[in-house]
Amino acid sequence: MDRKFLQNQYNGQLRIIRKIIKSWNLIPGAPLDEFNALAHKLLKHLSEGSHIIKIREIITSGLVLRYGFFNHEIDTESFTNEIMDWLRD
Repeated sequence: MDRKFLQNQYNGQLRIIRKIIKSWNLIPGAPLDEFNALAHKLLKHLSEGSHIIKIREIITSGLVLRYGFFNHEIDTESFTNEIMDWLRD
């Protein structure tokens, strides 16, 4: 496939994942790119066909270890389902 096409496809998917993460309102007023590291990591694993359990682990570890959230502060199950629902569409 054409490299430019693939890059555009990746960027489009990245924008969608960033918007999904932003909709979780984890850090009110945060810029759209605040969670870029998490978005890139999710997209990488989704493109490799990672299972829902792996995606949940990525979300949990990203939010807890990188951003300092406590497990009880985040709805990992709902967040994971939202990402997986988008992927299936």
